[in-house]
Amino acid sequence: MLLNSHGFETILQEMLNAITLKTAELLGADRTTIFILDEDKNQLWSIVAEGEKGKSIEIRIPADRGIAGEVATFKKVVNNYYDFFDDPRSEESKKLYKKTGYRAYTQLTLPLLTEEHKDLVAVVQLINKLKTNYPPEALLADKIDKQGFTEADQKLFDEFAPSIRLILESSRSFYTAAQQQRAAIALMKATESLSRSSLDLEATLQKVMDEAKQLMNADRSTLWLIDHERNDLWTKIPIGDTLKEFRVPMGEGYVGRVAVSGKPLNIGFDLYEDSGSETSKATDRKTGYRSCSLLCMPVYNADQDLIGITQLLNKKKQGEFPPYNPADWPEAPECWKASFNRTDQEFMAAFNVQAGVAIQNAKLFATVKQQEQTQRDILRSLSDGVISTDHECRIIAANESAKKLLGLDPQTRLEGKLITEAIRIDDQQHDATKFAKWFKQALDGKNYKERNQYYPDQTLISTGQEKQRSVNLSINTIADASNESQVRGALVVMEDISDEKRLKSTMYRYMTQELAEELLKLGDTKLGGDRKDVSILFSDIRSYTTLTEQLTAEEVVSMLNEYFESMVDAVFQHKGTLDKYIGDAIMAVFGSPLPQEDHAWRAVQTALDMRQRLQQFNARRLEQNKEIIKIGIGIHSDSVISGNIGSSKRMEFTAIGDGVNLGSRLEGATKQYGCDILISENTYEPCADQIEVRELDKIVVKGKTKPVSIYELVGLTGTPISELKAQIIEHYHKGREYYLQRKFTRAMGEFGIILEEFDKNDKAADLHLKRCHHFLQNPPPEDWNGAWTLTEK
Repeated sequence: MLLNSHGFETILQEMLNAITLKTAELLGADRTTIFILDEDKNQLWSIVAEGEKGKSIEIRIPADRGIAGEVATFKKVVNNYYDFFDDPRSEESKKLYKKTGYRAYTQLTLPLLTEEHKDLVAVVQLINKLKTNYPPEALLADKIDKQGFTEADQKLFDEFAPSIRLILESSRSFYTAAQQQRAAIALMKATESLSRSSLDLEATLQKVMDEAKQLMNADRSTLWLIDHERNDLWTKIPIGDTLKEFRVPMGEGYVGRVAVSGKPLNIGFDLYEDSGSETSKATDRKTGYRSCSLLCMPVYNADQDLIGITQLLNKKKQGEFPPYNPADWPEAPECWKASFNRTDQEFMAAFNVQAGVAIQNAKLFATVKQQEQTQRDILRSLSDGVISTDHECRIIAANESAKKLLGLDPQTRLEGKLITEAIRIDDQQHDATKFAKWFKQALDGKNYKERNQYYPDQTLISTGQEKQRSVNLSINTIADASNESQVRGALVVMEDISDEKRLKSTMYRYMTQELAEELLKLGDTKLGGDRKDVSILFSDIRSYTTLTEQLTAEEVVSMLNEYFESMVDAVFQHKGTLDKYIGDAIMAVFGSPLPQEDHAWRAVQTALDMRQRLQQFNARRLEQNKEIIKIGIGIHSDSVISGNIGSSKRMEFTAIGDGVNLGSRLEGATKQYGCDILISENTYEPCADQIEVRELDKIVVKGKTKPVSIYELVGLTGTPISELKAQIIEHYHKGREYYLQRKFTRAMGEFGIILEEFDKNDKAADLHLKRCHHFLQNPPPEDWNGAWTLTEK
C-alpha cells in the first residue's frame, strides 16, 4: 500500500498540536511552539502556533536568527525572565507581536537533540509562565507569573524530552519517505506523459507546464524558452481561449536572472520579503494574484545548452483550505503558505532533463516543418514549373506553374504519379518516350554533366485544354545527403518561353508588372495611338561627354547600368512607364498607356525620388574615389498622342507631340537656370498645395508663341527649407515682380543681393540681372508680357 503524504502531514500536525498542548499543560505555559529544523533551507518552521482567529499558520525563521536561532546554533537553553520585551533579543518577538497580536512576557527556549549524535531535531519554545490560580476572565497580563520559568521546569522538560524526540523523528522520517515516494511516482508519471507528447512545440510547452505543476504541487507553472537572436525569453500563456506570447529580457526578473546564471533559484514563503520581488509585486497588483513562493530551474538540451527555464509559483500547502480570493491581496492565503524544498528541487531537475529532450525534439520538428513550408512557398512563388521526384520517378511535389504548363487544374494532385507519364515532349519523330529516355539518362549518369541535363526550346504536349507551351527544360538529379554518389531523385525545371511570356518579359523592362498585366488583358497591339493627358519626364546627365572621356568603355557601361537601375526603379515605384533611353537620357511617361488622374503628382514625386537616389549614388562614387555626376530633370503635363508607332514589322510604344518636346526643352533649360528640376505651369498647378517651388520665368520655346511659366521644384510642402534658400526665393520673387513691372533698376537690386550675399553662382538671378541691363539700354515694347524666348535646346 502506497504511503499518503497528505495523511502524514495531517498526522504530523496533529502530533505537534498534541505535544505542544501537553507540554504547555505540564510546564504551566500559556503557549508552546515547536520549531522543526528544515536543513534544506536552514530554517526553523512551525505549523502549530495559534493565530488570533484560531487557525494554524506556518512560521518560518532563519535557523541562525533570534533566540530560537541562538538555541538552534549553540544547542543551549535560553531563559528570558519578565519582562522579555526589555531584552534586546526580543526584536523578532516584537515583530511577531505586531503580526499576530500576541505578547510575550516570559520565555523559555530549549533545544531538542538526538540521543547519539547530539544533532538538533527541534527547538521548543515555552511562552508566558502562568500563575497557578487566576480568574477565567482575567487578561493575559494578569495571568503572568512574573517569576518566569524555573530550573524545575527545565528538569521536568528533560524527563519527557526523549519521548517528544522519538515522536518527532519517527513522524519526520515517515513524512519524508511519503513525500519522496509521492514525488517519485509523480516524476515517473510526468516523464512517461512527456515521452508520449506530440512533436508540436506549443503542445509540448503546454504539456511540460501541466506536468511540472502537478509534479511539484504548484499553483502555476511556466516554461520560458530562450531566444538567443533577440536576447530574451518567451512563453505562451493561455488568456481566455487563445495563447498570448510574453517576453522577458535576459537578466531581468527572477527567470531572467536564472537564464543568465544557469543556476536554480528557490525563494520560500514569503516571496514578498525578498529584495528582488518588486516586479512580482507590481505584476500581482495589476492581476490580483499573490506570489508566495517560487522555484526557477534551468532546462538543458542533450548538448548541455541552456534552452529554457521552468518557473513554478506557489507551493500548495497540504490540507483543505479556502481558495485564494484576489480581493484579499496583498494578504497571503493560507493555501499557499508553503515553500519548495530541496527534494522538490532535485525532482524538478530530473524532470527538466526529460523536458529538455521533449522541447529539443519539438523544436527540431518545428524547424523541419518550417523548412518544408519554406520549400513549398519557394516552389509556389517560382514562375518556372518545378517538379521533384524520388529515384523511382514518382512525383514528390509540383508547383502551380508546372501544373499550368501541363494544362492541369491547380488542385490536381500529381504526388505519387510517374513523372514520365505527366511530361511528354512533342517532336517530329512523334517519339512519346523522349522525355522518359532523358530522365533515365540523368538518373543513371556517372558524372555531374550526365546527371544535370539541359534541353532548350522544347514543346510540351498538354494533357488538358491549355495550348502547347514552349519551354527550356532542365533535369537535375538530387544527391543523397549521406552519400553524394547515390541519387535520391531529380528536379525537373520548365522555363516558359512561349510568346506570351516573351512579351511579358519585354514589357516588364519598360513598366511595372501590374501595368503590363493590365495591358495584356486589353490585347491591343495595333498600330496607331490615342490622345491622352499625361506628364512627360526627361532626365539627362550633365557634361556626359566630358565625363565619359575620362573613363574606359567598361567603366562607362558599369556607371550607366547602376545609374539607370536606380532611376528607372524610381519611375516604376510611382507607376510610370519607361518610354525610352536616349543615350544617357531617360524619357518616362505618366498616365499612359493606362490613364492616371494624378499623373502630374506621380511625375513630381518621381523627380524628387530621383534627386534623393542621385545623392546616394554619388555618395557611393565618392567612397570609391570616383567623380560624381549631376543631372537635369524637366517635367511637362499636356495632351499627347500615345500608342504603338512605327511599322507592322517594328513598332514602339511611345508618346509624341508638342507636350513631349516642351518636356525635353525644360530638361535642357535646367542648365541655363542652374537648377536640377524644372516643371511647367501645367505640372505645377495640380500639385500647388503639395510642393514648394521658385517661380523662375515665363518662356516661349522656339516655334511657339504662347508663353509658359516655369518653376524650380524645391521640395514637398512641409519639408524644411534652409534659411539661405528661403532668402534667395524671397528676393528672387521680389526681383521678378519689379522685372515684370518694368522697374529694372529695383529688380537689379534684388537679383544683386542674391548674387552678392547668398549665392554668387545662382544662374537664374544672374540671367535676370543681365536682362535688366539689356532692357535699361533697350527698353521692351509696350506689349511686352515678360516672356523670354528660348533659343537654345
